Amino acid sequence: INNDPNAEVPLVLLVKDTPDSACDWVEVHLPVRPNGSSGFVKRSDVNLETNPYRIEVHLGEFNLKVFEADETIMDTTIAEAAENTPTPGGLYYTTELVRPPNPGGAYGPYAYGLSGFSEVLQTFNGGPGQLAIHGTNQPQLLGQRVSHGCIRMSNEDITTLAGILPLGVPVEILA
Repeated sequence: INNDPNAEVPLVLLVKDTPDSACDWVEVHLPVRPNGSSGFVKRSDVNLETNPYRIEVHLGEFNLKVFEADETIMDTTIAEAAENTPTPGGLYYTTELVRPPNPGGAYGPYAYGLSGFSEVLQTFNGGPGQLAIHGTNQPQLLGQRVSHGCIRMSNEDITTLAGILPLGVPVEILA
């Protein structure tokens, strides 16, 4: 994390299937439209790494769980998308961690960009309609349908996650 908007951001991709070590290509999930797109990259061009974390978002239950291996390390209430801008269910992953310029603003102190996009909004607030998990300056709205597709959580919880989770964490959004 840094405050330089021109800083290089690592390209992180989620491996779709554990590749056979003899295979020259690796199938990965791509952070592009349409959601669920995949492609192949040369094994020699990537560093394969594993991490023990994963996130489950239970839409309709206003719940987000973070797991380290099989242990639940966070179980918290979230705000979800309003009905006119629903969060698409599916498997995504964290692509970047952003520290917004105003930690007291609408996105809170941190935002994890996800590999998925709104299926309703082609753009949002100058961006491409990318899904995210972020903090909020309206914690009283947690447990409600109020976002434009993102997952909102308390600033305390997103700050905790920012100190723990690497990029590339799988995020399963269950509708």
